[in-house]
Amino acid sequence: MKCRICDGKAYSKSIPLCPKCAKSEDALIYLSEIHEGLEKIGKKSRFKCKLCSNECGLDENDVSLCRLKYVKDGKMYSLTTSRKAVMSYYEDPLPTNCCNAWFCKGSKLIGTNLAVFYYGCNFDCLYCQNWTHKRVDTARTVKLEEIVEYSLKDRIKCICHFGGSPEPQIAFAIKFSQEVLKQRDVMICWEWNGAGRKSLALKAAKLSYESNGTVKFDLKAWNDNLHKILTGRSNKQTLKNFEKIYEQYRVVSATTLLVPYYVDKDEVEGIAKFIANIDNTIPYSLLVFHPDYKLNDMPVTPKKQVMECYNVAKKHLKNVNIGNLHLLGW
Repeated sequence: MKCRICDGKAYSKSIPLCPKCAKSEDALIYLSEIHEGLEKIGKKSRFKCKLCSNECGLDENDVSLCRLKYVKDGKMYSLTTSRKAVMSYYEDPLPTNCCNAWFCKGSKLIGTNLAVFYYGCNFDCLYCQNWTHKRVDTARTVKLEEIVEYSLKDRIKCICHFGGSPEPQIAFAIKFSQEVLKQRDVMICWEWNGAGRKSLALKAAKLSYESNGTVKFDLKAWNDNLHKILTGRSNKQTLKNFEKIYEQYRVVSATTLLVPYYVDKDEVEGIAKFIANIDNTIPYSLLVFHPDYKLNDMPVTPKKQVMECYNVAKKHLKNVNIGNLHLLGW
């Protein structure tokens, strides 16, 4: 496959650009071809959602980018509220395969982690490894009372909100966490893209601070053009929320999925410098990529790329980990 800009090598049918050109301003010409619905972002409209940085503007018969809100007959409806969510949940024995298990105190506990999977996401990652979150019409609606009661079991030591990403259903996730913490001690953790509304992101982070949990940001790329190509969204709100949550609560950690050839050592160094300027002890995990969703025609991250990224991250940060090493046969 050839890059549509320079005729260099493109590595996936879903990204018609080489890694270098994917970081350029010219790449944005192809953005609407790669991702659907971008015209809704920040659109001035009678109906507007402000839960995340997308701030979807919706017209009659429109559906939000997260697929959880829609307009019909002159009214906006939501599949989720502070008392119901489109989700599933299950328990994993500790230590579990959480991205933070390599440093989190929860991994040393005896019991289970309650994994809460939210359908819908405010990003559109081409490589999403939980892409079934998009099937909101097939998911179960869970009431607040059900999940709160389930969470009161003594064996549950931590609750992890993930998905998808919790941002489109953050009102429910916060209310749920608050209700559980009123009745028992449990760690509250978040695994998200971090591009929610600042006030709500801080409210969620406060719960992690109070319960000794963590807030894990998926920092997908440093170059904003590349970030848009890979996810359909800017990284600006994510980075702002990362800084603000650290400033107030110091509960942040970060991961970056090493998309072959695209999320290279330059991207990782940009992210590592950003984190180090805040605090060079913040935990940072580099995740080996496996082919999935729209990038299922790409390989596992090459070993050379993994080691280059690890070495450059270690130049700036004290706590760096490599996750998914089993994919490399290590």
